Amino acid sequence: MKTVGFYKEKEVPLEMHRARIVQKIELKPIDERYKKMTEAGNNSFLLKNEDIYLDLLTDSGVNAMSDIMQAAMLKADDSYAGSATFTRMENKLRELFGMDYFLPAHQGRACENILTQRFIKNGNVVPMNVRFDSIKDFISRAGATYEELLCDGASESDKEILFKGNMDIQGLKEVIEREGSANIPFVRIEAGGNLIGGQPVSLKNI
Repeated sequence: MKTVGFYKEKEVPLEMHRARIVQKIELKPIDERYKKMTEAGNNSFLLKNEDIYLDLLTDSGVNAMSDIMQAAMLKADDSYAGSATFTRMENKLRELFGMDYFLPAHQGRACENILTQRFIKNGNVVPMNVRFDSIKDFISRAGATYEELLCDGASESDKEILFKGNMDIQGLKEVIEREGSANIPFVRIEAGGNLIGGQPVSLKNI
């Protein structure tokens, strides 16, 4: 983030981008919004996106795309095999991570499913800071259980804590001591816990 100075004024922050694509949204009258929520049984999963002004349920598909991202879509090569787009991704991943093998997946939930099928066995315990909707189901299907280890005050909206998504480290130690490392396939960290309002996790905690 850059700043700009004005004559006799403090410096103010500047966002170093322009919005190139705008999507129109609608704010319906409060009575109509109340009616839609009532019809959905106050279940946000049953609301239609067209009836929502500000979506606080998900962070999926709500981010803006840059002009470079849009241009990349236009020149993408979607060949069934030997795709140049895949080769570009492969080269970049090797450059960044130094890994020879990787498995592309379309969404985090798909990755969760792959990881649980590969690593979790019946009777295992998966410690985590906060669950995501899908991981609970994947772990249960594998015959395992999970333990949410939220830090103190994470679910209290009136408490001002910088990183409410942090894992309770002492609680994690106790789970490891109780279960033994052999019964814990991995420790899961939700970087922006949706179920507690998208609260962040500190790098120190990770």
